[in-house]
Amino acid sequence: MVRMRLVVTGRVQRGGYRAQVAQIASQIGIKGVVRNLKDGSVEIFCEAGEEALRKFKKMIDIKSPPEDLFGVNVEKINAYSEGDKNYVNPPKKFEYFHIDYLDEDLLKTSVERSEIGILVFKSMHKDLKSELKGFRNETKTEFQTIKTDYGKISQDLGKAVDSINTIAKSIDTSELPSATPHILIRFAHE
Repeated sequence: MVRMRLVVTGRVQRGGYRAQVAQIASQIGIKGVVRNLKDGSVEIFCEAGEEALRKFKKMIDIKSPPEDLFGVNVEKINAYSEGDKNYVNPPKKFEYFHIDYLDEDLLKTSVERSEIGILVFKSMHKDLKSELKGFRNETKTEFQTIKTDYGKISQDLGKAVDSINTIAKSIDTSELPSATPHILIRFAHE
């Protein structure tokens, strides 16, 4: 088992990054803790096998588009192994992976997250409204095209049946074997 301290910089606070890190860690069996630092970075202490830690580090390197105001954008992940001079203040035990809220005012944090959630929802609502309007217009156009195509097909089939009936009536039944008129009339009616 390897222990590491990761310090993640970028737009990594106030966007749910710690929750994402905790979810990823739980999925791949990483033990440890994630917490915000006062300088705006996020600190992660983790313990697992080397391959799992490599995968974990890759998965937490999250990049949201710059225009996504509440998206996470990791700029850099500094990794320090146990024994390194920058491997400071590790937890004593790594029993499971969790978020450490340190001395954060949880009421203030909850209200702040609610406000961010409202802003995100408003943004999504605006985007969804625009998308639905476009979808409605495209669907209306497609249905009109289907209606037009169906009308043409129906007309063409009607003409084909009329042509078959005309051919069937024009054939002199006296020159055909006895079963042929029955077949032609049956075909014309199908």
